[in-house]
Amino acid sequence: MEKLLEVRGLKKYFALNKGLFSKGSTIIKAVDDVSFDLKGGETLGVVGESGSGKSTVGRSILRLIEPTAGEVNYKGENILSLKGESLRSFRKNAQMIFQDPYASLNPRMRVGDAIIEPILSHNLMSRGDAIDKAVELLEKVGLDKDYFDRFPHQFSGGQRQRIGIARALGLEPEVIVADEPVSALDVSVQAQIINLFKDLQEEFGFAYLFIAHDLSVVKYLSDRIAVMYLGEIVELCKKEELFENPMHPYTKALISAIPKPDPRIKEKRIILKGDIPSHSNPPSGCKFSSRCYCVMDICKEKHPELIDYNGHKVRCHLFSKGGENNGEISSKENC
Repeated sequence: MEKLLEVRGLKKYFALNKGLFSKGSTIIKAVDDVSFDLKGGETLGVVGESGSGKSTVGRSILRLIEPTAGEVNYKGENILSLKGESLRSFRKNAQMIFQDPYASLNPRMRVGDAIIEPILSHNLMSRGDAIDKAVELLEKVGLDKDYFDRFPHQFSGGQRQRIGIARALGLEPEVIVADEPVSALDVSVQAQIINLFKDLQEEFGFAYLFIAHDLSVVKYLSDRIAVMYLGEIVELCKKEELFENPMHPYTKALISAIPKPDPRIKEKRIILKGDIPSHSNPPSGCKFSSRCYCVMDICKEKHPELIDYNGHKVRCHLFSKGGENNGEISSKENC
């Protein structure tokens, strides 16, 4: 498959003012040197706790917020250097579905007008054809064509998310960034929307960057999964490999927290100590060292690199040549 996106060394730093009577500012490293590829037609899941930087990655890629450094290449062209019409052209091919479907829709605009607005903005077709396309898209996402003239407040959360999906599909994008699109929905509705995502991808062939904190959702939809912690990727591989052979202690803890459908199955859960550290004052060495149950001396001193083991990438001293075990798995429990 062709590479649609190549993200290299992406960084997004925010300056946080210390206060009215304090001088200077604190640097928040929300995304710190993130790199990955996204191929045509595939789904790359991005998972991690709140504050891991996954949503900032998605917004930076689409330049909804401007990255601090790095490259985002779309079909070989660095979109971070695009301006004007060239940037508009890229945004036609890359759309975003937001977490809160109500906040992403104009409450004073009828849903049909919300769907045709980007189509008309890019001069893709006449208004009459755009209306016909909007009606078709509403039916594609499981809504009645009669909903065209209604307002967002007249719909449930799941219906509003379907409208947001229809709006994103209006420009026939090649890449869709879905930022926790089901986390605000009831569980029963989540299943419907997730299946809709899968069906639409099979029909239209676009690629997803699917951002979520629920590993079970990401497992169902994704071809590959990237695990993020405190602004960086700590593990990246095919989903089957991630669940059969997780390498990073953080990934193992996330997998152990997935509820089991059979209550008779008793598995030991890995409980992480403490909360995710501050982005402004991360631990020295490995960022996960303050919570890791496999921590070694080198973890507190040296920041680990992202190492590639035959397509399975991991950022951990348990597998680095400079680590205590010289690339061999630790004898510690669960490591």
